[in-house]
Amino acid sequence: MIRIAICEDEQILLNRLADQVKSILDRHSIEYTIELFTNGSALFIREVFDLLLLDIAMEPINGLKLAEKLRMRGDDSKLIFITAHPQFAIDAYDVQASHYLTKPVDRAKLESVLLKLCASIRSERKSAIAIRQGTAVRRIPFEQILYLEVINRKIHLHTENEILPFYGKLEDLEPALPETFFRCHRSYIVNLSHVQRYDKKDVWLYNEERIPLSKRRYTAFGLVFMHYLKESGDVF
Repeated sequence: MIRIAICEDEQILLNRLADQVKSILDRHSIEYTIELFTNGSALFIREVFDLLLLDIAMEPINGLKLAEKLRMRGDDSKLIFITAHPQFAIDAYDVQASHYLTKPVDRAKLESVLLKLCASIRSERKSAIAIRQGTAVRRIPFEQILYLEVINRKIHLHTENEILPFYGKLEDLEPALPETFFRCHRSYIVNLSHVQRYDKKDVWLYNEERIPLSKRRYTAFGLVFMHYLKESGDVF
């Protein structure tokens, strides 16, 4: 499901653009939700969307300023600016806009852009996890994750350089992780690609960190780890 927000302060144009987007996505059988906004400030206080279509010439806050604030809080939504003022095109790229479309919007161009960005969003979901910290959202590539640990009702995501705490449950997160991750303990999920060795009580990572391996998961871990090594060509 791709979450989309469209922000345009002229209601007629907003509805027209929304109808175009819905028609395109329906025709390509893409699952989505769309929320409409006539005020950028209202959008700013909402949860992060996957894709934003923003008019630039809005009041009280224009699309560029809105995008600037969103980026400052850590929002990495895909951005499409739609405006009648092509002179703003260069400024749009300062906030990492994906595309810039001029009014009246060409349907074929809109379709091409939407399909490209939806494909990109799907691809990123397969290679990274999105976590929320306050109002900020970050995508962490799976390959960078060493392990996930539960402490006091928060999940702590460990990479080589930082620890990122966020609210969640391992039970909810586990199904979304690739096969290289294994639940080695009720409070830990480890990335097998960072495992150096293990014994009956612990899993050792290449950086010499040690995480617990529960007794009842020991046999399953050994089988899964050996399978991983064979698939990756590290053992013959």
